[in-house]
Amino acid sequence: MRITLFLFLLAAITLASCQPEKQKTSQGYEYIVHKSSGTEKPKPGDYVYFHAYVRNGDSVVMNTRTQPQLPHFQLSDPTAPKDPNQQPSPVEDVLRTLGVGDSATIFIPLDTVTNKPAGFEDAKILYYDIVLMDIKTNEEYMAEAAKEREKKMAEAEVTMARMPEIEASAKDVLAKYKSGALASQIKTTASGLKYMIQEEGAGPLPALGKPVTVHYHGLLADGKMFDSSFGRGEPIQFPLGVGQVIPGWDEGLALLKEGSKATLFIPYELAYGEAGSPPVIPAKAELIFYVELVKVQ
Repeated sequence: MRITLFLFLLAAITLASCQPEKQKTSQGYEYIVHKSSGTEKPKPGDYVYFHAYVRNGDSVVMNTRTQPQLPHFQLSDPTAPKDPNQQPSPVEDVLRTLGVGDSATIFIPLDTVTNKPAGFEDAKILYYDIVLMDIKTNEEYMAEAAKEREKKMAEAEVTMARMPEIEASAKDVLAKYKSGALASQIKTTASGLKYMIQEEGAGPLPALGKPVTVHYHGLLADGKMFDSSFGRGEPIQFPLGVGQVIPGWDEGLALLKEGSKATLFIPYELAYGEAGSPPVIPAKAELIFYVELVKVQ
C-alpha cells in the first residue's frame, strides 16, 4: 500500500514538473508552448498556416479541421506604427514564436467580457489551441496564388461549357419524375427525401462535420432554374451535417460516395419550409437538385 502511494505521488510530482511554463503575449494574455522543435520561426510579411481548436475546458466548441481551407494570414511588422483603435491579436503574437509543427495554448479570460461567445456563457477561460502547419514567404504565397487563379479559371471554363448539357438533362429528369417514369429508380428515405443516383462514385462516403465539395443545378417543380454552380464555374464547399445548408442537402449528400452524380427531390419540409425564401423560392416549394459530389475530406 505504501509503495503504491509513493509511486502515485512520484508520478504526480514528475508530471507537475514537466508542465510547460506560462508565458505572456504583448497584451498580457498567458500561453504555454506544448512543442517547440527549434525549427525556423516566421518573419514579418510571411504567411502562417495553422489549425486551431477553441475549447471550453475539455469541450471543443470550434475546430478548424472541419473547414474546407487551412486558416492563414500574413504576419504584420511588430515595429511598424499601429492603429490605436486596433488591438494586437494574441494568436498572431504566439504564432510568431512557433516553428512548423509546434503547438501552444492561449488562455483568454472571459470574466470581464459582457457578451460571451456562444458555448462560453458560464466559462471563465477560453482555451485557444494552435498548431503551426506551414510558413510561406510573401513571394511564395503570391506565386502560388497566381497559379491557383489560373487553375481555377481553366476549371471554370470547362465547367461552364457543361451548362447547356446539365440544364437539358435536369429538365428531362424532372419531366420523367413528374410522369412517374422514374418510380422504380427513385429511393425514398424516412424523412420523405427522394433521390436517384445516376452515376455512383468510387470514392468514400462523406463524414459528418467534414468538408465536402459539390456542384449543383437547382430547379423548381415548374422547371425554372433558380441557382446553379455550373453557371458560375465553381463548386461550393461546406462541412456536411452541421446545418450550413438545407436539411435535404445534409441528408442526401451523406448517402453519396465521392464522385457520385445524383438528383435529389427535396420536399419543402426539408428545404425552405412553408414560407419559402422569397422572391426566389416560393412557399411550400419542392426543390429538385442535380448534384455532383466532387470531393470529400
